[in-house]
Amino acid sequence: MNIKESFYRLLVRLFYNTRFKFELHFNDFDPKRQDPYILIGNHPCLHDGVYTSMYLRKPPMPIINAFMFVNKTWKFILTKVYQSIPKRKNQSDIITVRSMMKVLQDGRGVLIFPEGNSSFFGEQSEIPYSTVKFLKKMKKDVVIIKTNGAYMTAPRWCKVPTLRGLFELNFYTLFKGEDLEKLSLDEIYQGVQNAIAFNDFDWNRERKYKYRPTKRALGLERFIYLCPKCGNYNTISTKGNKVFCKHCGEIAHFNEYNMLEGLPFDNLVEWGKLQQAAIPNIAKDNLYTNGTMFDVDTEAYESTKIGYVDIELVERVLYVQHRLYEYSFDLDNIKGLALTKKDEVSFDYEDKTYFFKMQNPMLFYDVIKYKIGG
Repeated sequence: MNIKESFYRLLVRLFYNTRFKFELHFNDFDPKRQDPYILIGNHPCLHDGVYTSMYLRKPPMPIINAFMFVNKTWKFILTKVYQSIPKRKNQSDIITVRSMMKVLQDGRGVLIFPEGNSSFFGEQSEIPYSTVKFLKKMKKDVVIIKTNGAYMTAPRWCKVPTLRGLFELNFYTLFKGEDLEKLSLDEIYQGVQNAIAFNDFDWNRERKYKYRPTKRALGLERFIYLCPKCGNYNTISTKGNKVFCKHCGEIAHFNEYNMLEGLPFDNLVEWGKLQQAAIPNIAKDNLYTNGTMFDVDTEAYESTKIGYVDIELVERVLYVQHRLYEYSFDLDNIKGLALTKKDEVSFDYEDKTYFFKMQNPMLFYDVIKYKIGG
């Protein structure tokens, strides 16, 4: 790293340390390590690519969602502070794989979050088999960075991360490079899957870290749309630490441990499963929302704001009404559907890429994904 990059990294580290609490466990891993290795992390929040490397002398180069580069602030951080490799979600990217191989060959490690998506509701998701094929081919040491508490501190839907929230970072070696050749792909896959498995709600039932939130619930309505009491959807609102349904009134609140109270369950993992079970019925209805539409240049990582739009999902067509234009997207021709950042639904259509910042992104993402068989 050059002096300027080191200075920027110092500023980022100071910023994070003033807002959050970090607890480090390096175990058999040397944070001053210089040789190339593959760092594998679970993916509890949108900040993972930054804080994971803050305490490493020679940080591995992270693989980051390409849409993060569209934002000017994040583009600066991911190119000038923590040089990163962009990767499109839900799409095979040979260029990304080649970039990772070159980084390793040049003597630097790479950082991979194999889940792709940062956690929606506080636990891990399945990882693609392609990850373990890459590990076996490279024959480099595989180091795990297991994070607990990050989702409790800064879930991707939140508007205000919990101040002084705890990030517990655990580093350790999972596989030595020379041992990978002896292991089957299934053994490597199961090893990685088990290593990055997490559930922040289960973790804090035992840890009992007091987050003492003041605005924990704000933004939850982006991802939670089903009321578990009356069964209606698109009725959720939030204020402070409280969650409301427009039919039922206050239905839940987050306590000092960032656990839910007021419902038969105390966590968002169960609430997310409840929503998934309701999708087949919800998908029978027409859905309406509004938001802002953007056209994305995926090569330059720049976006052009098209403007405010009304959005309607009718059967298998997504209609978008701008004051000057009307768009219609046949769901059968939508590719690369993804929910990115906090409130952006993105996809490719014909030869263009679009994303929509909308009020209820998870509802539209879930229903579109269900209808196209994703």
